[in-house]
Formats: sequence, C-alpha cells, structure tokens
Amino acid sequence: MFLSIVSPIYRAENILERLVNAIAHAVQPLNCSYEMILVEDGSPDGSWEQLKALAEKNPQIKAIKLSRNFGQHYAISAGIEAAQGEWVVVMDCDLQDDPKEIPLMLEYAQQHQAKVVLGQRLERQDNFIKIALSKAFYKTLSYLSGTTWDATVANFGLYHKNVIKAIAQLKEPIRFFPS
Repeated sequence: MFLSIVSPIYRAENILERLVNAIAHAVQPLNCSYEMILVEDGSPDGSWEQLKALAEKNPQIKAIKLSRNFGQHYAISAGIEAAQGEWVVVMDCDLQDDPKEIPLMLEYAQQHQAKVVLGQRLERQDNFIKIALSKAFYKTLSYLSGTTWDATVANFGLYHKNVIKAIAQLKEPIRFFPS
C-alpha cells in the first residue's frame, strides 16, 4: 500500500519540522510506503525555505510552491492532483488534525469498505473569533445550499484514490474542499 498525506502550508515556518516528524511517527507502524505532499500557499514567512530544507533531508517529502497565495482549497487541490497514493489523507498543517489518527482512519476504512473517512474536531485550539466566524460561515453555507454542514468537520479526511481522481477532475473556478 502507498499512502499520500497532503497538507496546505501557510505561516507554518515554526511548526513544519514538528508536522513532518509527527506524520512520519504516525505512519511508521503501518509498514507502508508514503509521501508527504506539502503545498506552500504563498506564505509571507519562511515556510518555503524551511520546507525545502526538510525535503532535502527527507525523500518522502514532495514540496510544492504556489506562485502566490491562492487559498487553502486551491493548495489542497494542487496536493491531491500530485498524490500517487492508493489512499490520500488531507490535513491542516497546524497539528489540530492529529496524525496519530491516520492509522485509525485507515483501519476504519478497510474494515467498513469505506472510500471516505472524515475526522471531527471536538475541541478547537482557535480563538473565539475564529470559531465564531467558522460557525457563522457553516450556518450561512447550510442555509444557502440547503445542505447541513458541520463546523466541527474540517479538512481532515482519508480518501480512496478513486474518490481523489473524481475530485481532481472537477475544474471549478471557485474551490471549496469540504470534508
């Protein structure tokens, strides 16, 4: 089995090494080949330089740099288009999505023949304003779309390659990668 882990990178200069180590440690017990596709989204800090340095030391890292800040969902799209894995994990870079959950998600998918497994954040580490804005966004999106969206379900998910292929074929000009 080959696993791809995709993460959009923005203002992550000080956390990238921890992210890479946490992912490597989490997938090590799976005894599988893997790649980390880390997509730098025009970050104004030193994220790209840090990412390049990590990629030089770690052959599992595929570093992608977008030409400017396009936003998280475009960065995710770029990452999943580059993914080669049978299974693809999408996760944020801030470690609120715990890489230790990856083996559990994979186990659940295999036991239940699921093609998608989504993570849920029971406790967010964001400030009050960000949490309130997120809840307001999802309430508005639910109202406008006629579909219920859960604000506790973010980008953390495991997707089978067939699901990723279908998503990558969508060439919408406005990107939103809800889990």
